[in-house]
Amino acid sequence: MLYLVLIVFLLVGGALTVITVQNFATQHAHVALFVWQTPELPIGLVVLLSFLLGALVLYLVSALSALRDRSELRRTQRRVAELEQQLALVMPPQAMPQAVQHIAMPTPEKYVPPQG
Repeated sequence: MLYLVLIVFLLVGGALTVITVQNFATQHAHVALFVWQTPELPIGLVVLLSFLLGALVLYLVSALSALRDRSELRRTQRRVAELEQQLALVMPPQAMPQAVQHIAMPTPEKYVPPQG
């Protein structure tokens, strides 16, 4: 998977480099955003800056999403631990289903599961 990402990154970077070099001095354009305007810049530079700005925005959105996911995971782990403690207090180990016993409580060293 890592090699696939690396290959895609190199292909996109190579294509961007070719576009930038071919269009660096041939044509000029200016970027207008509402009332803000840039001076005339080579199209290759505009493409390069657009790509870099898009990569930066993608990184920021991904980082914020990862932070939110990490906090949600911690919250969920704490909730699972609370529920396991409540289950251990309410139900004696013999009354718990076999699957719940394995998840909620550590088994003794010489525990032999029932046959059947």
